Amino acid sequence: MNRLQTAFFHEVADTTQLLQALEHLPGALFMIKNLDSRYIYMSRALKEAINLQHGQEVVGKTDFDLFPKIIAESFRQNDLLVFKHGKPLINEVHAASYLTHAPQWYFSSKYPLHNRARKIIGLITINRRYSEVMGHDAELNRLLPALEHVFRNYADAITIATLAKLCSLSESQFMRVFRQGMKMTAQVFVEQVRMFHAIDAIKHTAHSIAHIAQDNGFYDHSSFVKRFKKFTGTTPLTYRREHQTKIKAEPAIALPKL
Repeated sequence: MNRLQTAFFHEVADTTQLLQALEHLPGALFMIKNLDSRYIYMSRALKEAINLQHGQEVVGKTDFDLFPKIIAESFRQNDLLVFKHGKPLINEVHAASYLTHAPQWYFSSKYPLHNRARKIIGLITINRRYSEVMGHDAELNRLLPALEHVFRNYADAITIATLAKLCSLSESQFMRVFRQGMKMTAQVFVEQVRMFHAIDAIKHTAHSIAHIAQDNGFYDHSSFVKRFKKFTGTTPLTYRREHQTKIKAEPAIALPKL
């Protein structure tokens, strides 16, 4: 910032004025955290995007209060990278879901926030929907055929060779480009897509856990249970019991009469 900008923002009495104004931007998906990765602010659009209940407070909470364990841990590790190096972390990929809703995929960029003494005191995360990023980023566009294949065929056997061929890349090139662009390996991405679909089925259906595992590309039941526990921090049956209880407790939405 130049001196004029610095002087102006120094005089702003309440910075929440700026945040409240940003609320009116369509699709303003952003959040602010402190050094403990506790939420200081979350935009209304982001709350809606991750399907938080109306009026639910997030200030003081962490990602572990809102997301599956393995996702929350990845968010925290990325926060720590920003705090440690003081540099932005651009376009990490994640899925966000909450209780009754299927996941949506986002690209998130984290930027460090400093106090007047230039010490890092937190970060701001700006999210963009998958559909808004793909098609505009040349590097990520190279991966689009593979990503779309995973989204459509997650329940089937998926090989690196197939994904690489769809992108007209060798397997080694594909794995390198994928990791650079998506900030994770292709294998991890496939598992995340499958796991979120499995989680949604556990929440909303009465199918057996074995059936859900098979239906979402996990062909070894015991392995699925272990992966699920690592992903969410609990077993599939416990997760179903806890979350279906929450779903039943949610107030019904009155539909307009036709």
